[in-house]
Amino acid sequence: MYELQTTSNFRKKYKKFAEKNKELQNSVQKTLALLRVNPKYKSLKTHKVFLSQYGEVYSSFVTGDIRIIWMQIKNKLIILLLDLGGHSGGRGVYR
Repeated sequence: MYELQTTSNFRKKYKKFAEKNKELQNSVQKTLALLRVNPKYKSLKTHKVFLSQYGEVYSSFVTGDIRIIWMQIKNKLIILLLDLGGHSGGRGVYR
C-alpha cells in the first residue's frame, strides 16, 4: 500500500474544491483510496504527462474534467500529490 503525501498546492486546491462541491470531494476521496492501493488501477486512467512545472509526472482521473497530478518518490511506496484541477481550459492542470 502506498503512502500519500501532499504539497501545499494540492491542499489549497483540494480545500477549494471541497468547499464548492461535496460530491466532488467524495470523488477525490475515492480516487485517493484507489491510488493508495494501486496507482495503475484501470478506472484511474493513470498516464504519464510532462509538465513544465514538474517534469515527467502522472495524471489520474477523478471525474469527467478533474485530474490529480502526482509523482512517485523514487524507490519508495510514496505518492506525492502535486495538483488537482480541470483537464481543460487555461487554468487546467496541464498548463
